[in-house]
Formats: sequence, C-alpha cells, structure tokens
Amino acid sequence: MTRQGLTAWVVDDDQSVRWVLEKALKQADIESRSFERAEHLLDAMQSDVPDVLVTDVRMPGMSGIALLERVHEDHPGLPIIVITAHSDLENAVAAYKGGAFEYLPKPFDIDEAMELVRKAARQNGNGAADDAEAPQGISSIIGQAPAMQEVFRSIGRLSGSSMTVLITGESGTGKELIARALHEHSPRANKPFVALNTSAIAAELLESELFGHEKGAFTGAQSRRIGRFEQANGGTLFLDEIGDMPAELQTRLLRVLADGEFYRIGGRKPIKVDVRVLVAKNQNLEDLVHEKKFRKDLFYRIRVVQLDLPDLRQRRMDIPILVDHMVAKFNRLKNKDIAGVSEEVLQRLMVHD
Repeated sequence: MTRQGLTAWVVDDDQSVRWVLEKALKQADIESRSFERAEHLLDAMQSDVPDVLVTDVRMPGMSGIALLERVHEDHPGLPIIVITAHSDLENAVAAYKGGAFEYLPKPFDIDEAMELVRKAARQNGNGAADDAEAPQGISSIIGQAPAMQEVFRSIGRLSGSSMTVLITGESGTGKELIARALHEHSPRANKPFVALNTSAIAAELLESELFGHEKGAFTGAQSRRIGRFEQANGGTLFLDEIGDMPAELQTRLLRVLADGEFYRIGGRKPIKVDVRVLVAKNQNLEDLVHEKKFRKDLFYRIRVVQLDLPDLRQRRMDIPILVDHMVAKFNRLKNKDIAGVSEEVLQRLMVHD
C-alpha cells in the first residue's frame, strides 16, 4: 500500500477517545486509522504498518500490553504510545517493558498527545525497551498526579538497567518503595533485595554490617559474618540515609562501586560481587560535599541517575485515592467495612502541608 505523509493508528474501545484523537490527528495533518479492538488492528497490519501506534491498556479481548508485546516482536522499530485511565506503576512499567515509546495517562492534554506522536515519528525505531515480562505485585505505589507519573516513567526506563540510582525525597515519600519497585521490575527480581538504613547502625558497626568480618577479626568476632554486599550478590542493595556514612567507609564504598570487590574485615581474600546499588537520602548531599563531609568522587559515582520523589504537597490530587487505598487496606487488616471518610475530613487532609 503506497502512502505519503505521517500515519498514526489508534486502538481504544472508547469511541469518544477514538473520535477526539482522529480529529486532533487530522488537524495536525497526520493520516489516521482507528480500531475498537487490538485484534482488528493486527489484521490490518498484515497489509500495512503505521509510523506510530497509539493504544489503550484495558480493552475487551487482547489487552494493550499484550498487543504491545505482539507488535514489538513483529515490528521492533515501531514506536508505540500507551494511553490509559489506570495510571499506576504496574501499567507504566509493563508498558515500557513491552516496548512502549511513551506512556500517557488519561485524561491527557491533546496538544501533548500530538507532540508525542510527532516525537515518536521523528525517533522511529529508537523507543524500544526490554520486552521481558513485567513482574506483578507493586500496586502499593499509587499516583495520578503528573509528578508521580514522571516517577513511574523513570522506573519503567531504569528497571532494565544495573546503573546506580540516587533516590531523593523527604521522609515518608516512599524511597524504599521506589527502590523495591526498581528491583522487582528488573532482571534481578528473583535475586535478593537487601535494604540497610546506614544512619540506624552505630558507626563502629557499620563496616562489618556492610562488608562482613572473619572470625577473630576483632574482639567479640566469634564467627565469620557475611555482610550486606554478599547477601545482595546478584540482586540489589538499597542504602538509605547515606549522607551519615563515616568518611573511611565512604572510601571503601567507592572502591566497591568502582571494582565490584572488597575484603571482609580481617580477610585476606577479595570478595567479588555483582550488586546493583540504590542509594537514598533526605539530606542535601551537595551541601555535605561542599562542607567536605561527603566525598565528591563518591557523590558523582552514586548520582549516575537521580530520581526525585515528590512530597504530598506536590501531589495533592492523589490524597483522595491514597485515602481510599488506606481505608481498603485497614478494612482487610481489621475485618471492617468502612465506606470511606467524610467530605469534611477529606478537605481537612487536602489543605495540610
């Protein structure tokens, strides 16, 4: 089939969404076709392939994620934009893992959607991601606010990597939840996830906690101890509040990140490990670097990628769905049947800083 100009195909069981996108694409001089079901699109792709595909996630019959994986197998260079009203981490990560170019939660801005279509067309073939199946079970991270959607996108992009990530945010923003999500959606998901709050361990014990020790290495070392790095071998080590780490341990940590090996305290044989390190802090590490309390070279080593988590003040629109989630959670735990909170209570919650 011969055609000229840019083409975008839309798959969505919602007729109103198809209509809006068709009109917008036409106004943007982009040729379009729309389909109610994924199966109908696959039939059409026997004879033609668009420049960009836009698909919903939840549809009758084949889901958008299943369609994504099928199309990615047959046409790995085809950029696919996933749209969904169900804006949670599972959908975001599954979309990226299936090969999505971008993830767009409903309700979306139509101008933003058109810009994504053009961007996808310009980078045709460069939006593919690891097509491994996404693990299930991280539905506890909830958020429809744009700031949380950006976090979901980042997890989707970073989950297939082994690079070090610095996770920043105030206490209570969910840094360990995000670290677990990065692990559980990664190729290391069936290996250990080991978490350690470095500020909760006395400075004189932290070295042994991280690297272990041999029997007799110091007074009281009555047996060999396996440290957190060895426990996490093959998996992920999450170090929380790293800004409180003593200077001499910062040096040891830098060497492990650079070389992937270390010595137990009192040991003579180097221990080689394959560990992805995720780091979190709620202090300003840049200030600690300027004050010479944190090594500058270690700072740049752990901040390969920085993932900033929004506090609740930046995502107030998520408070009602978080309240519903918590009520449902405690209903299950306490065997209760509480319908929810009153509008007055919700408004009180919405105005807190």
